[in-house]
Amino acid sequence: MRAVREASLGVRPSATGPLTAESWSQDLASALSRHTAAPTSDSEIGLGQAYVRVGILDKAYEHFANASRLDPREAAAWDGLARIWRDWGFPHFALGHAYRAVSAAPLSSAVHNTLGTILQALGQGPEARAQFARALELDGAAVYARNNLCYSWLMEGDTVAASAECERALAIEPGLIAARNNLGLAAAMAGDMARAAEMFRMGRGAAAAQYNVGIIHMAEHRYSEAAEAFDRAADLEPSLALARSRARQARQHAAEALESEVSHERR
Repeated sequence: MRAVREASLGVRPSATGPLTAESWSQDLASALSRHTAAPTSDSEIGLGQAYVRVGILDKAYEHFANASRLDPREAAAWDGLARIWRDWGFPHFALGHAYRAVSAAPLSSAVHNTLGTILQALGQGPEARAQFARALELDGAAVYARNNLCYSWLMEGDTVAASAECERALAIEPGLIAARNNLGLAAAMAGDMARAAEMFRMGRGAAAAQYNVGIIHMAEHRYSEAAEAFDRAADLEPSLALARSRARQARQHAAEALESEVSHERR
């Protein structure tokens, strides 16, 4: 863990949020006030989460890191750090933090889900699905884990399993757009374009359509095309942070595929 932290300092991105967020976000101002009045590991976590909500991840990182030093057994601190590394596009740095979170809170559905998303980003589908399944064992209503399980099966090209999980997610939360889009993708991959169109109509317009195209390309291992589609989605809807994250993942997979191909040719 020490080695990972030291290495990570050299690759952390710079601040991405407005410098005066504390002045316009009442949520952030309140968290800052509570922390100033009584600085504890809990207040550090609360402040970190508030910074995440306004999109200032480097400040959030600092506060989660402070919380982990104050209480090394605080799962929320490690989980927060893991999510930030994942969202920055460095799942390999996120992995150690995610395992620390699971070690600190093995009965937390949320931390198992986070670990699953990181394993999925690293291309470890079976291991990711095991974590999503564990999250659901701990909380059967964890719709986020159910939808992630759906997405993982999509990446395997198993449209039957993906559709089943998406349907279960929508039974819990009918308005969950991500699950409906994933269900549409499963239908498209299975050749049922009418059902896919029906699901996509319930999405959020052009940005969602481009995001869906990216997911289809990912499932087909067409990583460069996927990255371009995710970029278009993020350009159309700048608040769609997940599209930027998926674009980074797609480019990473494209680079790995190219490296593997070159290595095979050299043999």
